[in-house]
Amino acid sequence: MKICDETVRAAVDSGLGGIQLDAAQKQAILAQCRPTVAVAPPRRAARPLRRVLAVAAAFAVAFSIGGGVLAAAPELRQSLSILGAETLQQLQPINQVSEDQGIRMEVLAAVNDGQVAVVFLSLQDTAGQGRVEPTSQLYDSEISGANFTRGEVVDYDAATGTTVLRLVADASESMAGKKITVSSKSILSGEDRHAPTYSGYTVASLRAATGDAAIQYPQNLVGSMVGGPEMDRFSRLLESGKMPALKGWSEPVSLPGVDWAAVTAAGVVDGQVHVQVAPDEGMGRVNRLYFSLETAAGEPVDCTQVNMELGERHEMGRFQSYNDLTEYVLIPPREIADPGSLRIMVDRITYRSFVEGSWSTTFKLEEASDALRFECNEDMQPWILTSVQVSPVAVTMTGTGEMRAESQSAEVRVFLKNGAEVRASSVSTSTNGEDIVCHNVFDEVIDLAQVDRVLLNGRELPMERTAP
Repeated sequence: MKICDETVRAAVDSGLGGIQLDAAQKQAILAQCRPTVAVAPPRRAARPLRRVLAVAAAFAVAFSIGGGVLAAAPELRQSLSILGAETLQQLQPINQVSEDQGIRMEVLAAVNDGQVAVVFLSLQDTAGQGRVEPTSQLYDSEISGANFTRGEVVDYDAATGTTVLRLVADASESMAGKKITVSSKSILSGEDRHAPTYSGYTVASLRAATGDAAIQYPQNLVGSMVGGPEMDRFSRLLESGKMPALKGWSEPVSLPGVDWAAVTAAGVVDGQVHVQVAPDEGMGRVNRLYFSLETAAGEPVDCTQVNMELGERHEMGRFQSYNDLTEYVLIPPREIADPGSLRIMVDRITYRSFVEGSWSTTFKLEEASDALRFECNEDMQPWILTSVQVSPVAVTMTGTGEMRAESQSAEVRVFLKNGAEVRASSVSTSTNGEDIVCHNVFDEVIDLAQVDRVLLNGRELPMERTAP
């Protein structure tokens, strides 16, 4: 049976039309609903998501018990009463549940335009241990057959301890009509971003605390450039195997407020400040340290930063790993004659809970929704933009040639009939040296009927609607 406005209205009207509920009955029904539906009054930004949850709940029951028994489930009428037709038309109810380690993951709904899919899911700690919070995220996660971006929290219900995430996936080939799997091997919660604080050490005093450390020049060094004016120079050092590193000491030094990692060596090599850190095998696998320098007067020092992985890499899953020894290198400006006098500042991101398990659900995506499309031959110098597509979830631009920088991307702006501009904060670009595909994923699911105009680099496009 095809699910649309007409069939849903017909089922509700015929099956529930004669049911009348008083206030007490409504409250009793709400008390029996799933926690993800019986929630506190929504914030304005969360209202569309509440509709997502209601759609998922309604159609899960409709599929399992059949239309003839709808009258026996009056809670569906309460759920459907808050739905808008535009939400129902855009979202595909999924309602697949996976539970492990006392945490329930439920894929609620999805929508896709072929290459881009947006999936809504909820997390709830059914054991009541408070391991799901407003910052909860899937850590080692994937959406099969697609590139996956970290889930964004769009709603949190403190009464039930339920967090709702919005996941975005884009693929090189169409996902429409295919089975996909949403899975995760771990869940992180309780993120806390700490402001930089003084470690209590200068470069010289930390070196004295860790003892003299010999210098080595690892040949197969893995390093990441964080930024700074001398990145090119140190990139060449890394590639040539001439980047100096310290040999660790047997008595690590702890840092204030950090009980999950310790400093194993520190010092100055050729004007470079080196701090070598070993995390523990607990929260040290996921917590993150960052170092910076400041003068004795408290003035920040602008440094080039390099992070080098010296120890063994440990795989935590398909997509996540950690290294048991990292050396942080900070290169202060050459005019600073005595780097040893600089104070070491520590910044960190920590998590309260890290739960490992196995959560996985598989479902079939419906065919892609319709879209607005414009064929063109725009010279973007140095690449050619050949088409622009606007779907309920994203703007997709395709082209040919070579895009050398993100700044060379075309600017596409979408405006609704109410005058609001649709925001797109998630951007991905893929190119094979000839074909270019850019996805600007919307922050919300939109109704194409409400699109007023689409601008390409300030010029309005004559968009044409295409069928799925």
